[in-house]
Amino acid sequence: MIILMILCFQVLYAFEPSALNLRVPSHLEKNSLVFDVQHRAYGVLTEDPLDNFFGLGLGANVNIGLRYAVLPQLEINAAYTTFEKEYRLGASYGHHLQRLYLKGQLDVQYFNFERTGERNGNFYISAALQSYPLGNVFIPTVNFAYDGFNEKFGLGFGVDLGFDWSFGPLEHISLVGEYYPVLRAEEPITRAENYFAAGLRLDTYGHHFMLQISNGSEIGPRRLMLGTLNNDIYIGFNIHRILQF
Repeated sequence: MIILMILCFQVLYAFEPSALNLRVPSHLEKNSLVFDVQHRAYGVLTEDPLDNFFGLGLGANVNIGLRYAVLPQLEINAAYTTFEKEYRLGASYGHHLQRLYLKGQLDVQYFNFERTGERNGNFYISAALQSYPLGNVFIPTVNFAYDGFNEKFGLGFGVDLGFDWSFGPLEHISLVGEYYPVLRAEEPITRAENYFAAGLRLDTYGHHFMLQISNGSEIGPRRLMLGTLNNDIYIGFNIHRILQF
């Protein structure tokens, strides 16, 4: 409650076009803080939609995260996800490749989660590339990563098709999508389905609101690059808020 009260009364600033799950190169100014909540329903969207309220009645996987810009394009971050009680601590550095019309970012993260009563931890290293807006409306993004715990490389692709939209506090609206191909599945194959998500992002001066449908309830590129169990459809949402100190 205290955090929410702080978020309501701070000065707001615009920030980078965030993705549903992918990491995107940072646009944050020094001393900027981003607070984000990600919520993924456990219930299948199309199964008993009235009894389970479109999948929300069976509980949800929730992630709460913070990002802080120590310097322009240099960030530290921390997050907690309810599924397997996962904690994450990391740092990232972004760089603009202006001659190539690209932005890049390198992330290093330590994660620790609980499975079958034991704590497991390792490192996750990823690189994000994002183009400058093409035609002022289209932004592609790609993530390359290595998961030290599962000893796997992964890929994630994203698209952002956006338009300026001046209506009350709303400044921008985007159609967004993501896709994560499974590069190597263990035998016997248990999570062989590629993950996909599609949604809508609404931007105000200091908020991003996102609604998505996907074929998985896990959160974050590291989890999603491993694949999903099936192609059932789940609903989720994100709320991002930026503060300047």
